[in-house]
Amino acid sequence: MANRFYLACLRETVGSNMSFHCQNGLGYSSNIDKAQVYTLEEAQRGWEFGRDIDLPISADAIDAATVWHVDHQYIPGQNIITPGCNEYVAFMKGRWNGNDVYWLSDMMPTDDFSKARVFAHPKESESGLVWIPFATADSKKRRTFNINQLNRRTMIQGAGLRMPAWLKRQQRRKVSAGKKRWNCPCCGKISWQYNPYDFDGCRDWKCADYKPSCEAKL
Repeated sequence: MANRFYLACLRETVGSNMSFHCQNGLGYSSNIDKAQVYTLEEAQRGWEFGRDIDLPISADAIDAATVWHVDHQYIPGQNIITPGCNEYVAFMKGRWNGNDVYWLSDMMPTDDFSKARVFAHPKESESGLVWIPFATADSKKRRTFNINQLNRRTMIQGAGLRMPAWLKRQQRRKVSAGKKRWNCPCCGKISWQYNPYDFDGCRDWKCADYKPSCEAKL
């Protein structure tokens, strides 16, 4: 297990891009190359004493799933035709993933710059597209991670991190909001239900006499 972790700030997500605590405490960025790297001990301590919006994640797992994105703020917003250039890429006007543009590819438009199609000559007559030299876009690409690819079991618990006690309590409160706690008379497992008067049943297959009413009818 590699002893490398990033600390994500879930509040700073932009589009699908997860943001991370930057090196030397310099804010947050979706650019993985700017992320501070922590040891397991540092990451666990940061989680224990951090906020509920901060989440330590295996750096190796993040690195393995990175996607190259280009922020529209750092590239021209109009056609740039350079004499002698024979490598161009095109992105769609007015369409972004957060701040990142969508490129023409061999298939559907994509925000993954590594899949952008390179053209020998720009097709300026096509409306709705901006053509720029490949080198211009390539110089502004950055590594990002899609927050929808987060797998807490493998990227957090599987990497050796343990959920803090305060976070467990917080999650239990959310689960139990408006519900009554019961213990199964058969196995003793905890169940949460809205009915405060009668036990609605246990979903453990061993407790045949205490199945939820909806399952007992099957």
